[in-house]
Amino acid sequence: MKNKFFAHFELKVLSLVIAIVVWIIVANVDDYKTTKHIEGIEIEFVNGSAITKKNKVYEVPEGTTIDVVVKGRRKIVENLTREDFHAVADLSKMSITNAVKVDVSAVSSYIARDLTISNITDSVVVAVEDKVKKQLPITVRTLSDVASGYAIRSKTAAPNLITVEGAESAVNMIEEVVVDANVAGASRSLTTASTPIFLDKSGTVIDASKFTYDVHEIEISVEILKTKELAINVETTGVPKNNYVVSAIDYQPTSVMVVGEAEELAKVHEIVIDDIDVADAAEALETSVVIADYLPNGISLAEDTQEIMIKVMIEPVVEKTLAITNEDIKISGKNNGYTYTFKDGGTYTLNVRGLKDDLDNLKILSLAPDIDVTGYGVGTYTFTVTTKELDQIEVTNTLKVRLEIERE
Repeated sequence: MKNKFFAHFELKVLSLVIAIVVWIIVANVDDYKTTKHIEGIEIEFVNGSAITKKNKVYEVPEGTTIDVVVKGRRKIVENLTREDFHAVADLSKMSITNAVKVDVSAVSSYIARDLTISNITDSVVVAVEDKVKKQLPITVRTLSDVASGYAIRSKTAAPNLITVEGAESAVNMIEEVVVDANVAGASRSLTTASTPIFLDKSGTVIDASKFTYDVHEIEISVEILKTKELAINVETTGVPKNNYVVSAIDYQPTSVMVVGEAEELAKVHEIVIDDIDVADAAEALETSVVIADYLPNGISLAEDTQEIMIKVMIEPVVEKTLAITNEDIKISGKNNGYTYTFKDGGTYTLNVRGLKDDLDNLKILSLAPDIDVTGYGVGTYTFTVTTKELDQIEVTNTLKVRLEIERE
């Protein structure tokens, strides 16, 4: 039996060796080396405190992933996915250009032994900025309109300040912080709550996730009261320069809407601005006044107009001589059965003074010259001619006429 086992022993050993070699060759041919492109491996950023402790903030680019090319045995490589790899960017090793090297390794140490990993991109650039803190006022913004005949007197927010902290570029983008209150159809004061809205210079809403802030809910109080329209009356004080007068006062607006409690509104009928000083003025005067300074206690403006623009026209006084005839003079109080005859010449002079434009347009008929003969009998009498008083025009002489009264 033993002799049979050892018979042709050398041939048996050779056959075994050949079989092993063939197996190794076949195995290697079946499991040859290959490469694969793997995309979208998410990058983990570590040691961010190395930046933040310098009072700076950082922002990683959107879609922070990396692609790699791996090389290894086919049976291993062909089944690999991005979950089999770990990408790390150490922020403590950031370069002066803010570039951070990305190291990619296989999650499994077994896979890592037979794998070669090549990064498509070696690093990523991180945005680094100074960290700033800013305190901003909160403005209440009302939506829609209150009920007819009512208006908003005041809008308050509590708190009225908000502290924002974050990257300098993000914080400096904030132009205004507002909270919204819906007052549609409201006829009484209301209280509500709202979240802050951050706006840039163009009024566009800013993504608040780019910074942090200390107040997330704001209490809003809106005072709503009845309204009333009041006329504005402007008066001057003082006297212009000699031979100059106030010719006109122009102002806008001529009325404003105010708001207040009903009993307070009932007490006021107009707004009088009576302190426009024209003392020694010889030319037009322009000024503006704050309307609220002339409102009584308990009354406030119900509209955006805050000032009234006033222009006082000041012009020189000129003189003019008018010719007047007997036919221009009216005789009042005549009795039937009498005749009335002027005994003087048929033309007289009337001296007037006033503004040039007014005098240029002045007609004798407008002055309505008149004498009153009521109660006078037969005889010759001297009468003083009276004239109608006109704005900005003064008659400077006294005109007397003689009249003879006879029976018909």
